[in-house]
Amino acid sequence: MAVSAYFDRLSGPVKEIALELSRVIPSRGPRLIATMAHAAPCWTGHDRVVSVVAHARHCNLQLWQGAQLESGFYGRIEGSGKALRHVKVRSLDEIDDELLDIIDRAIALDAA
Repeated sequence: MAVSAYFDRLSGPVKEIALELSRVIPSRGPRLIATMAHAAPCWTGHDRVVSVVAHARHCNLQLWQGAQLESGFYGRIEGSGKALRHVKVRSLDEIDDELLDIIDRAIALDAA
């Protein structure tokens, strides 16, 4: 499967972060389906909800409708696109209650 192959290619701390996000996302949204979108793992409900994109020193948790979530999380949700925003996750410690709240709200927004 392409999604698991994406994670298999990673190494080091970024792989640990990406794998933890890949476990957390379906635990928060069990109805979401993991697919590939724009060469990265993406979890989809009615539309695309979140993606995990690995970079050299961090992972971006991409929020496909993040512009609608941004106001409650200034400083945590970044970006300036029409809809897409992201949260930089630099360590496992940053997968905290606030990030789980962001994921939950992204899932709820998709379900609405």
